Amino acid sequence: MNRFRATVERCDRADTIAWLGISGGLLAARLWPGAKPRQKIVVQIRPEDVLLASGHPGSISARNVLAGHVTAIKHVPEGIYVTLDVGFPLTSIITQGALHSLRIERGSALYGILKATAIMPEAPAPDRYRISLVGKKGEIPPEKIEFLRAIERTGSMSGACLDQGITYRTAWMWVRAINRAWGTPLLVRVHGGAGGGGTWLTPEGRAALDFAASLEIPRTVGRR
Repeated sequence: MNRFRATVERCDRADTIAWLGISGGLLAARLWPGAKPRQKIVVQIRPEDVLLASGHPGSISARNVLAGHVTAIKHVPEGIYVTLDVGFPLTSIITQGALHSLRIERGSALYGILKATAIMPEAPAPDRYRISLVGKKGEIPPEKIEFLRAIERTGSMSGACLDQGITYRTAWMWVRAINRAWGTPLLVRVHGGAGGGGTWLTPEGRAALDFAASLEIPRTVGRR
């Protein structure tokens, strides 16, 4: 996960864009309610939302086309993390095939492409009840619900492991336990060749997370 401290430099309400200053660079983000100049925020950008190009893409709908060079390449089971220096470190996750076709190596000049709609400020998490989900064959406790959310948020098993501070072996044990407890898969592994597969939420998995979120009522409600 790309996570940055940013300052709102200006708001273009006609274009519904907020321009964010990050380490001397600028990013265009979708304007959100309450955005104002000089506001200090934290933004997250999923690696899967960052596209890479070997040349300038020309006229496209994405508002952020950032020139940079490759500083790191990391292989993980879901693919390859490629980090660019675009004035700040920006990480993308791509397939093995994309790595080869773009001939990416450390020092390669690339463009990072990012839609403004993929950038939103973090909101402080409300104080909520922690719940468990009860499946056909067992219970899914709060820490495993957070694990499911981390997979949805980061877009990969390895990203979820970093997010939750668990090992890859533990993550796979949790995947089996979650699917077994629910009775049908909430997570599936997709095989797509070297670096092209991954572990994803099924439609039922996304529905389970939506249901859990609907039950997490702020603790201040009804407190005595």
